[in-house]
Amino acid sequence: MLDLIRPFSFLTIKHPSRLPLWVNWVLPVVLTALVMVGLWLLKTPVNIFGAQGLLERVLGFVQTLAGFYIAALAAVSSFNSPHLDREMPAPAPTMYIKYNGVMQNVTATRRRFLTSMFAYLTALSIVLSLVAIAVLVLAPAITVTWPDSAAKLHWAGLFGFLSALFQMTCVTFWGLFYLGERMLTPD
Repeated sequence: MLDLIRPFSFLTIKHPSRLPLWVNWVLPVVLTALVMVGLWLLKTPVNIFGAQGLLERVLGFVQTLAGFYIAALAAVSSFNSPHLDREMPAPAPTMYIKYNGVMQNVTATRRRFLTSMFAYLTALSIVLSLVAIAVLVLAPAITVTWPDSAAKLHWAGLFGFLSALFQMTCVTFWGLFYLGERMLTPD
């Protein structure tokens, strides 16, 4: 059962430079905070959850990304290159994998790193799409049912959505850098 959440193990990758921490958590939260402050400072409210609002407009884009991530995952996992199967240069990132039913800490290869990344991005885009659809359907009922809590739920939901969206964006750009430049650079 826990195998269903294994794509999220990408978030457990460790590196001495702490780059995964910055790409996965710090930068997305900072970007989210900046956008939230900007929205809060605006004099007129921005349509977030309503018809033709931010959530609805971003949803179409996020839904299409899952297919691209699956294509990238298939390409990386099936590409025949011994270069992809060597350990990454020292200090290499480490990650937990399940091998013969036992969790083990291993040094990442380029293939393992990229497949883990694109599996995570695929899972995140699917979850983000499903959550966004649920929010769009339930937001009007929540506003009527809990009018006193609607504003707090609005800002908390927006923070969660933007954090996931910015995390997906940052990790995608990291993957594009890796596929476009770093993967082809000699060790």
